[in-house]
Amino acid sequence: MGMNAREIRKLISADDILEWSRPTRGGCWQWEGSLHNDGYAAWNTGGRQVKVHRAAYLLFVGPIPKKRFVCHTCRNKACVNPDCLKLVDHKGLYEHNLEQGNVARGERNGFSTLNAKKVRRIRRLAASGKYSHRQIGDIVGCHQTNVTRIVNRMYWGHID
Repeated sequence: MGMNAREIRKLISADDILEWSRPTRGGCWQWEGSLHNDGYAAWNTGGRQVKVHRAAYLLFVGPIPKKRFVCHTCRNKACVNPDCLKLVDHKGLYEHNLEQGNVARGERNGFSTLNAKKVRRIRRLAASGKYSHRQIGDIVGCHQTNVTRIVNRMYWGHID
């Protein structure tokens, strides 16, 4: 689990953030310190590591409530400008990551056994009215529940 506000304030200050970042033309504060392997600004001290965008939000804007996430509106993971940060809930985080292309949808999802070609075939078979969803699942090699969700565009909605 993440650190609480008190722990973060012991490790990094607003002055640290200002000292280790530089303004850019686009309005970001580009972090010039270390980065996490995921590209986010990192502050390492005393064997602890803080994601600086979260610390910046906490120190310059206010508390981060439980079950809330700090997202970048600027699309720059190394930005620590509080004006580029917003709080979102879990659904908002998913939508944000979807916009950014950070969600493995469809064939990019390593657990998927389907592909766009099979999804189109499922929809064609269902539209024909000749087969039940269970029969289509048997034909294509997936569960009838997935067929129903694909036909209703709950799954694979990005495929025509």
